Amino acid sequence: MIKVINRFGTEEMYTIADIVETDKYGAEHPVIYVACTACMSVWTDALSYIENHREVAFTREFDEYVTDAIVLSCQVTDLAIYNDIKVMEELHNRDIEFRKKHPIFSPINIYCGGCLAQRFDIPLPDYVRRLDVFRTENISLSEETFKKIDYRKPFWNKNLKDNADEFEEGNLFRHMYPLKVGAGCHGKCTYCTIRDTRGPSYHLTPAEQEQEFLDHDDVVIICDSPSVEQINGWIDIAIKHNKPISFRNVEPPVANICMNNLFKLAEKGLLKIFHCPIQSIHEEALRKMNRNVKATFEYINNAQKLHNMGVFVATNIIIDYVENDNDYNTQSVMRDFFDYVSWNPYFDGNFDMEKAEARFNHYIKENDNDN
Repeated sequence: MIKVINRFGTEEMYTIADIVETDKYGAEHPVIYVACTACMSVWTDALSYIENHREVAFTREFDEYVTDAIVLSCQVTDLAIYNDIKVMEELHNRDIEFRKKHPIFSPINIYCGGCLAQRFDIPLPDYVRRLDVFRTENISLSEETFKKIDYRKPFWNKNLKDNADEFEEGNLFRHMYPLKVGAGCHGKCTYCTIRDTRGPSYHLTPAEQEQEFLDHDDVVIICDSPSVEQINGWIDIAIKHNKPISFRNVEPPVANICMNNLFKLAEKGLLKIFHCPIQSIHEEALRKMNRNVKATFEYINNAQKLHNMGVFVATNIIIDYVENDNDYNTQSVMRDFFDYVSWNPYFDGNFDMEKAEARFNHYIKENDNDN
């Protein structure tokens, strides 16, 4: 175990080594079930580690052979946290039912990984252990590795079919090859905690991963917040090899700086999907979020140009951040500007399970047809 200190306090956390290493009594290697309810950045962290440790028995099947279970979690909203905890409860209850029928089996160990694990201010069920970030930097992923994580369907669209259109709600990027180029963000948006929950930050140069790009089809660049240098570098590589590429989570100021190069890429038909989270179209909300207002509106105009050049443009927004922004009209307006709009209700960071359940029922169950 290690001691982790962040703005949410100090906590002793388990490491992946605590799980995978054979103990001093000579016990067999564990069988580790992994479920992901988090974003692609967290998912690819785990995939990279699994790829680099093929000797360890990771599995997406929750069966009688499992000794440990990891839930890769999200904490971006209380809805996501509520969903994380419900998944942990599900696994715990399934384990209890199994042991009632087979009392000779020991209880499994359940771990919370991902971002929620780092939120020491949010209590977890007493049977859940907090697991620190685990990843391997700069490693190409094999097809077999993707089969070792139970990548849960998005909680806002649990009816998503495996063969659904790639642009259906909750399916964007889901089946593309995720080329992980870094982690962490140095932004200071008031609502965001990524700089505290994603573990040590790092950024790789495109030249380091050019071969990985060539080895896989339908590539999307994955990072919590890719840099100008990374975006421009990947544009050069895509043009050099005349190979399509997509980008996710590019912040508006970064996108604007890179826009002339993005236009060049689009003109060649090599920019498939460009995702840039604007978070709001309301100046008051953007200022309260500590977002760059000028850059946001400049990017919205640039996004229309990309769209007209055949690029599929996607974004994220936060609703209910300010008064008069508390309905779904904002989404309708945004769909006039973007091909794909993901939304999150504002979360003030103070988690309460009962309130989260009520909000979950309001935003998800009551509005299934609107998101």
